[in-house]
Amino acid sequence: MHDCSMRAYDPERDEMPLYHLWQRTLGELWPLTRAAFHAVTVGHPAYRAGDHLVAEAGEQVIGFVGTQTWRVPDEAAPRGELVAIVVDPAHRRRGVGRALLEHGLRILDGRGVGQVQVGGGGCCYFWPGVPANLPGAWAFFAACGWQEAERSYDLVADLAGYATPPYVYQRIRRPGVEIATASAEDIPAVLRFEAQHMAEWLHFYRHVAEGGGHADIVLARHPDLGVVGTSCVLDPRAPWSEGEFTWERLLGRDCGGVGPLGVMEAVREKGIGLALAARVTELLQQRGLGMSYVGWTWLVDWYGRLGYRVWREYVMSWK
Repeated sequence: MHDCSMRAYDPERDEMPLYHLWQRTLGELWPLTRAAFHAVTVGHPAYRAGDHLVAEAGEQVIGFVGTQTWRVPDEAAPRGELVAIVVDPAHRRRGVGRALLEHGLRILDGRGVGQVQVGGGGCCYFWPGVPANLPGAWAFFAACGWQEAERSYDLVADLAGYATPPYVYQRIRRPGVEIATASAEDIPAVLRFEAQHMAEWLHFYRHVAEGGGHADIVLARHPDLGVVGTSCVLDPRAPWSEGEFTWERLLGRDCGGVGPLGVMEAVREKGIGLALAARVTELLQQRGLGMSYVGWTWLVDWYGRLGYRVWREYVMSWK
């Protein structure tokens, strides 16, 4: 076992050395701005002191584990996530990573979580799972007893020349569904929809609304059922977004995205979700953004109908 000590992460003391550790360790494949590192580690609304730990050898920070807990309405126990584990390459294969993992799990156990995910983090995260392009990353978790459950993907689409296929909107004309940007008066109905049908995204839409971003919310309105679906324009220039897109250094400053998208179960498989995604993509294009991003999805072929393609792949695992 490596001779190192663990202590709680202190943002003022540790952010700069850990940011440099990230760039030195992961920066070739996953470069970050310091602002994006801060946004995920301590700028997240779920952050609490004691969530993260650093490993030290003498006075040198050689590793980090980030954890997070957050509650979804109607779930008895909070969800737990291992946001990231980073170890200095010069100190690997000496038990530092395993020790960080064990300490991170103890933190989450102390928070009373019912399930732990590798990756994730609600509305602001590094990765949904373990990046498939990081050499040895999944092998480490597998050696520690984690099992692969499935794969998820990040997608991108070039907005130059984007045009929504005509059938996308034609399909929703029969049920009379309207796709529109939300007004301030629509917000109570949007939040009721999230609470009833997409509870894990209620905190996100509340954050957007409280930040004055109602015009960034795209909704599907049924003539009889009211709001039956929502998505959101992820514009890095929007005040509520605080201007941070985690992978700006990989995809560019002119990259926006399709926010959390959900449709009422009773009216799924009728083309409403694809129409929402198409309208968000159009709005990104109209705002002058050059690229659209969809994070943490399994719907590769579905988004592919609008021209999205796989950008990154992740191994998903829960305990």
